[in-house]
Amino acid sequence: MLRPTFLGFETAKRGLTAAQKGLDIAGQNLTNWDSAGYTRQRITQVALAPDSYRSRYATSKVGLAGQGVEITGIDQTRDVFLDKRFREENGDLGYYGQAYTVLADIQASINEFNPDTDVGLRSCLLSLNEALQDFASNAYSETHANIVMTEFKNLTQTLQQISSKLQDSREQQIYDLEISVGDVKGNSYFGPNELLDQRNLLLDELSQYMDLQYENNADGTVTVTVNGQTVVSGSQYDKMELMENPETGVVDLRWISSNETVNLTTGALKASVDYTNGRGPNLKNPGESTVKGFLYYQDKLNTFAQTLADTVNNIIPEVDENGEIKTDPATGEIVYRKLLGAYTVADDGSGHVVFDQPITADNLSISDEWSKDPSYIIFEKTEGGDADNEGKYALALSQTLIDGTHGFDSNGEVFQGTFLDYVKGYVSTLAEDVSFAENRHTAASTVSNSLQDSRDQVSGVVVDEEVANVMLYQKSLSAASRLMTAMDEALDVLINKTGLVGR
Repeated sequence: MLRPTFLGFETAKRGLTAAQKGLDIAGQNLTNWDSAGYTRQRITQVALAPDSYRSRYATSKVGLAGQGVEITGIDQTRDVFLDKRFREENGDLGYYGQAYTVLADIQASINEFNPDTDVGLRSCLLSLNEALQDFASNAYSETHANIVMTEFKNLTQTLQQISSKLQDSREQQIYDLEISVGDVKGNSYFGPNELLDQRNLLLDELSQYMDLQYENNADGTVTVTVNGQTVVSGSQYDKMELMENPETGVVDLRWISSNETVNLTTGALKASVDYTNGRGPNLKNPGESTVKGFLYYQDKLNTFAQTLADTVNNIIPEVDENGEIKTDPATGEIVYRKLLGAYTVADDGSGHVVFDQPITADNLSISDEWSKDPSYIIFEKTEGGDADNEGKYALALSQTLIDGTHGFDSNGEVFQGTFLDYVKGYVSTLAEDVSFAENRHTAASTVSNSLQDSRDQVSGVVVDEEVANVMLYQKSLSAASRLMTAMDEALDVLINKTGLVGR
């Protein structure tokens, strides 16, 4: 049977259309080879099957064969398994990357054992020891007493400065966390491939913040859940907000829809919350974490301040008006001169500094009596002959601060050793945590980069391959054009020359 007259033109036209679209997609790939998140596209084409079902009569399909090609769609070359693995690893990468950043901030705030800027507590203790040893040899020298007072001032001010920097870093971390929470948002419906790329890129970015699970829906949307909480479903999505307890300072992430706590197992948000609320193994308030973060090292500084005050306030005795060592009438114990304490300005307008609150690293300073009189630490001779003529009290200050063993109870974590050992201990712990976080981040980065390379092999644009596709589609276009020319010549013969012989 004869086929339809213009069937060949339809075949050639479909070939031209497929070749042109192939050139378009190859060009799209080439021009976007370095676009962030872009996924290589390809046309999916099949041979067009003969269709005789539209006729009321059963006919042979032979006459309808050869109808050409049909483009069924434009696909993205992605591997769902690789995407899932990459995003899982990206959560760990985000967690340890943020952990390293936070711990490095804490390390910079404490600023100990840095050869370039050795101005921490260790340096102050060594300078104070040198001043006390000189004072012990010149026990009645007001000049040396003034030097000792200055060194104690430097020590308390350094402690206050470190504590302030630590708190500022924590506040900055809370601010950054709030910004990050604001970045965790999105919509669920994306249709064309380019918008799918944007959605995939958003999912990649979100996977660094939290441990998310997602499922592609039949209507083109995705359902995203975080540890069982649905955050994106169809056109609906949930948000989170940052809450801070004004009494304890503990920060918390909550879902706006339910006001329930956001439970995370990995990601940058979890690292920020963990280290902002990190108090170590012994917790004080609900919501704190057991990692050694800002609160843990703040406790270390406060313990240093309290132990320092307890030590120096029990060395130099008070004397009465007769020059005798003063004792408490009720207990019979020696009354010592208070050199350090938590001093604030009195509320009565007198301007006096009073000792009226618990000692912390923020408020430790030298006493009002000592501040007004540097010779306050000079122990005068008594009539009975007891005297500091050998500088024994000044020497005792030096020995107990540098060589004396003390019990440092930091929130239930007890350390026995000298002040220098105590500082070295928590600084070494911090250095180990920084190194651990850095190593884990490096390991996670290596795995993540390997998975990203695997994804690029599947989804990335290979320029040489696309150039080859351009040449292929160009040849297909030329062939389809040549086919149309041949069809035109055949039709011309069929219409204009058939039946002319014998007229």
